[in-house]
Amino acid sequence: MTSIRSIDTNGSVGSRLFGGLGRELPPLLEKYLRKGRLRLVTVDVNVEDVTIAEIEVLQLIHVIRYYRVRRNTGKLLFVRRVNRRSMRLHGRPASSWLRYAKNLDNEWVDRSVGLVKKLVQSADAVVIEDLDSRQLKLKLKSRDPEKALLFSSWPVAKIVRRITAMARKAGKLLTVPPHYSSRLCPKCNSIMKHENGRWDRLRCGKCGFADDRDHVAVRNLARTALLLNGLHYLPTILGSQLRDYRRALKDALAQDPESRARHLEGKGETTLPKYPPSGAWARGYLGEGG
Repeated sequence: MTSIRSIDTNGSVGSRLFGGLGRELPPLLEKYLRKGRLRLVTVDVNVEDVTIAEIEVLQLIHVIRYYRVRRNTGKLLFVRRVNRRSMRLHGRPASSWLRYAKNLDNEWVDRSVGLVKKLVQSADAVVIEDLDSRQLKLKLKSRDPEKALLFSSWPVAKIVRRITAMARKAGKLLTVPPHYSSRLCPKCNSIMKHENGRWDRLRCGKCGFADDRDHVAVRNLARTALLLNGLHYLPTILGSQLRDYRRALKDALAQDPESRARHLEGKGETTLPKYPPSGAWARGYLGEGG
């Protein structure tokens, strides 16, 4: 298998690969051919927390560090439950508690965006999901209806909007689809299941790999970003692994979502498309070559 050092740094290998397909050389692939490495900041936004990973791409994909910015769920749940007796019981009107809850959420937004802003300076790209905050609330509702009722989704949309604007201004934005990001095993690309009924832990029944659900998501989002930028065309170990990932993703997307949702214990997967979606990103997943 060819190593990246044997690929000439002027990008002629990438030009031949993509020239034959009538495509321009993607910017991220061009950087990889020129420098022999990439650094990605991958962001997975959820209703209850934000998981951020610094990822280095050499011959393999290596996670440097995970960060998690948690929403203050305990205080928020208490505030949402405050009723009209708040003045008598707690000495504060209900409107005061609502302002307090909004300040808590704004603090969570600022901490999340601030951390990404620090990391983006040394990164080649910021990878974030093409996210619908309403779908996140539906997933939360499937496992905890009370939290879904009490939590507001506007901070999630605000985090995504601010990170997207910041990364776009820096010219480093990569928006990727979220499908199966929390399901495919980063080691062998098999479908993972919840470990001992826990929502936050996943285990692969084939290779035994187990990790936090959000850690799996950020790693798969990084792999998706590399697919969309054509790194699976490279005749390297990295390219081979990405081609395996693309085949697994193609097989997963081709499944009937209803049977897939039952297989995955109904954990919010009904929002997946019935057939492989169209558009540029789908062609990057399932298209020709490699």
